[in-house]
Amino acid sequence: MAVPIQVLHVDDDSDFLAVASTFLKRADERFAVETETGVAEALGRLDTDEIDCVVSDYDMPGQNGIEFLQAVRENWPKLPFVLFTGRGSEDIASRAISAGVTEYLQKGGGTDQYTILANRIANSVRAFRAETAVSRTEERYHNLVDTAPIPIIVFDRDGVMVYSNDAAVDFLNADSHVDLEGSSFTDFLHPTDRERASDRFDRLMSEGVSLPEAEFRLRAVDGEIKVATVATAPGYYRGERVAQAMAYR
Repeated sequence: MAVPIQVLHVDDDSDFLAVASTFLKRADERFAVETETGVAEALGRLDTDEIDCVVSDYDMPGQNGIEFLQAVRENWPKLPFVLFTGRGSEDIASRAISAGVTEYLQKGGGTDQYTILANRIANSVRAFRAETAVSRTEERYHNLVDTAPIPIIVFDRDGVMVYSNDAAVDFLNADSHVDLEGSSFTDFLHPTDRERASDRFDRLMSEGVSLPEAEFRLRAVDGEIKVATVATAPGYYRGERVAQAMAYR
């Protein structure tokens, strides 16, 4: 079954809200449309309901659409927000973009405007959900790896370190993660082991398979050489393919 999309549509014209709701649900059967005629009520709805996208007019009494957007961004910085207004201008568009609007769309005649609006909503929610999924996966990864008792280091496609856990910081005699991240993986190897490690890295990134454990002489930040067995495996970090290295003494 299609995952529902919860839309909150805010406009001081209740008749327009009713018409828009009907056409939006016709355009996409996933839409469940809730409506409010005031900003204060809409913000209350955001506090209590699971909303996937906000659609708002600009000209409203009390607070306009830009002020509503600014209030939303304080607590929901990435929630899709579509400014759907009959009062369009370069100034309003510029202010909306500066405030973090997701989409800006002017109201028009006919029913085609609702088809366009429905597409903008669906695309915005799809992108938001994908980004949220990546963030949750990364959070779970950190929760698991940060507390691991063995050193774990992650390198991007260019062999640059993008992540290290606390055990890796200790193992490499570093003061903090800052001392490690941004360095090449070859920086942490004895010079005579670098070619062999580079061959393994290239194979891992090209084939996307885990490689057998191998012994390497690792070079700590203070120059101390430590012999360790290193296991390497492919993975994903922040949506990008990476190489994960785990060291065992």
